[in-house]
Amino acid sequence: MKAIVFGEIIWDAYPEEQTIGGAPFNFGAHLAHLGDEVYLVSAVGRDTLGEQALFEAARHGIRTELVQKNAFPTGACLVTLDDRGIPCYQVLTDTAYDNITLTDEALAAMRELQADLFYFNTLSQRSEVSRRTLSTLLETLTFPEIFCDINLRQDCFDRESLLRCLTQATMIKISEEEGHFLYDLGLLTPSELPFPQAVAAAYPNLKLVVYTLGGDGSQVYERATGRLFASGKPAAVTVVSTVGAGDCYGATFASTYFVERDIKKAIQAATERSNFVVSHREAVPF
Repeated sequence: MKAIVFGEIIWDAYPEEQTIGGAPFNFGAHLAHLGDEVYLVSAVGRDTLGEQALFEAARHGIRTELVQKNAFPTGACLVTLDDRGIPCYQVLTDTAYDNITLTDEALAAMRELQADLFYFNTLSQRSEVSRRTLSTLLETLTFPEIFCDINLRQDCFDRESLLRCLTQATMIKISEEEGHFLYDLGLLTPSELPFPQAVAAAYPNLKLVVYTLGGDGSQVYERATGRLFASGKPAAVTVVSTVGAGDCYGATFASTYFVERDIKKAIQAATERSNFVVSHREAVPF
């Protein structure tokens, strides 16, 4: 599979170390480790962290020719973990990835790639500059599949960014903890339908709704068949950190589904790999 991944590159700053991250970076890295051809559309600063980010991307097998360098600092996020390994994020603002621009040359290069999948998320839409670039890409280019990860961070999303996810994607991933925001912002009307079916009913462009349930596993609703697939409760592991687990799940699901066209196999593979991730500190522990 050939994928274009749009969005943030962020250094996660823990009290004792810094690790490369950002949902698009993690998603792309997991795809690349699965053998997919991945092109990252992002921006880093002309600073040490920017150079290190490009090195890390290449180390994971991500193509970086569409990553820009600009005058803003490379993205960073202060992360603390509670006693269950659940992260709390403080995302720094007005960074390089908030200012992703689009040149005619880059647009032509992306069109020529004829990618099978385009990925975007909510955090990369928090600034007007990157939001406008994303809108232009979605309006100008066409892709067989568009995967959107609804990964909400405090003060880093709004109704418009969520609506873009829901109306532009063919596949979305959303967690149980984040689902209520669709109701809170008037993007979903309360009904008797289970959450994944309710989302699909409201947004007919969606082929698949991937709904993650933390320790209870995940569900995937397929519009074409009207079937709801469930992972069941995953195997118990010692949780070190949940950072990147959702990104791993999404990437593994998308990659496996593209090859197999089998939702059960995709869920199983995604569950096993994300279980491996939560037992490590790194978001891409390979």
